Amino acid sequence: MYDREPIGTWVDGRLALTGDAAHPMLQYLAQGACQALEDAAGLVEQADKHVTGSGTDWDPALRDYAAARAVRTARVQRTARDWGDLWHCDGLFRATRNALLRDRAANDYRWVDWLYGRNA
Repeated sequence: MYDREPIGTWVDGRLALTGDAAHPMLQYLAQGACQALEDAAGLVEQADKHVTGSGTDWDPALRDYAAARAVRTARVQRTARDWGDLWHCDGLFRATRNALLRDRAANDYRWVDWLYGRNA
């Protein structure tokens, strides 16, 4: 598996990246397709906010889309990488991880509430 660090811009003129083109991520949070769908919704939201009498003003819509999505997707990318490290460990780290996860309540989502929670 391969990912990359978040990039500085997703927009070049009227071209906007979405999904894996903008923010490829490892599979450990199951967010690749989810983030692409959030991108689409975010793009629609910004297009709607920048409607003028002659249609959508795409320059600010695309700029605001990228600005609104970049922080969240960067966090998801980096967190997915960290979760991969968590799952693929050995020795004392593995034993500690197993003990911590075993002692956690089944409805304890504190580490991913920011991602999956309704207020995410």
